[in-house]
Amino acid sequence: MRLDVYVHVVDECPKTLERILDSILTLRNRMMASQAELAADLQTVKSQVEKIGTETAATLRKVTDLEEALAAAGGTTPEVDEAVRALKEQVKVVDDLVADPPTV
Repeated sequence: MRLDVYVHVVDECPKTLERILDSILTLRNRMMASQAELAADLQTVKSQVEKIGTETAATLRKVTDLEEALAAAGGTTPEVDEAVRALKEQVKVVDDLVADPPTV
């Protein structure tokens, strides 16, 4: 952010003008600090979202591994089949909350 200040000095009010300029510069510095803090906060949130995506992908792999192991074992009970179905349904809900990475 750029802030240019042009001053026309009048003999009657140099002290007032100086206070106004000091106030403007102080506010500008606060705004720049606030933007830096916001940028850092946004980076933190981005990292958290990436972590959620990584953990969700790992969970999806584990569910797929479980399905394959149960299929290989064969003869699961209806209760196990229902539990797997409910788990897959819940995993889909979580997966839908996390955006997929962009494809290049």
